[in-house]
Amino acid sequence: MKQFYLYFFIFFYSFSSFANKDSIVSFSTAVKKNIKQYISYSNKAYSKKDYIKATYLYDSLVSNTLVGTQFDDFSFKRIGKKKLQLSSIKIPTLIFTYASWCVIEKGEIPALNKMAQDYKGRIKIVVIFWDKKQNMKKIARKFNSQIEVCYAHESYSKDQVVIKLLKKTLGFPTSYYLDASRTVVSIKKRSSKPLYKIDFKTSLDNCLTALNTDINSLLVANSLNETRLATH
Repeated sequence: MKQFYLYFFIFFYSFSSFANKDSIVSFSTAVKKNIKQYISYSNKAYSKKDYIKATYLYDSLVSNTLVGTQFDDFSFKRIGKKKLQLSSIKIPTLIFTYASWCVIEKGEIPALNKMAQDYKGRIKIVVIFWDKKQNMKKIARKFNSQIEVCYAHESYSKDQVVIKLLKKTLGFPTSYYLDASRTVVSIKKRSSKPLYKIDFKTSLDNCLTALNTDINSLLVANSLNETRLATH
């Protein structure tokens, strides 16, 4: 087991340095360079029900090869609006991915709405549902106007690239944390099994605490990156 972890540390670390060089490496380039090896070993881990190893592989992929890359300038469909181009957002961004059939934590959407309002002008929250337009109108009404609600689906030809890179590679529900220049600060896979037995207030408090921590970490990382760029 120790040899396995050492091998994967070396494997992923060997690709991590390119994300820290002066030349900007795109998120999609990093994914394409590493994903086949990751999927191969990840599938073996899941087939053996070795969830600890599977989690380790995912975390290694993220921390050693994806963090520090520049997120691609994707565009996403919106209900009743023009497409959202990520490059049009000039502040740190949180992207949350779902599907319409996902069972979301009781307090998650209210917590996102509150954070979007509390941090208005400092961060932008984008939620992306891997779904068709006809399933989106009812869902979109649950989010306030400060949140960009978008959708993408395999049946739309122009969505194939983003579907392949985000949905089929890293799964969902997943959160992406980007600084103002779209540099990937963190990626987190969220639980797909909400805690049904806890009450709404507890769920809301838990979500608010987690979001506050993540947002403040993102703002600190963004400030450090801006300082670094200003001194170069």
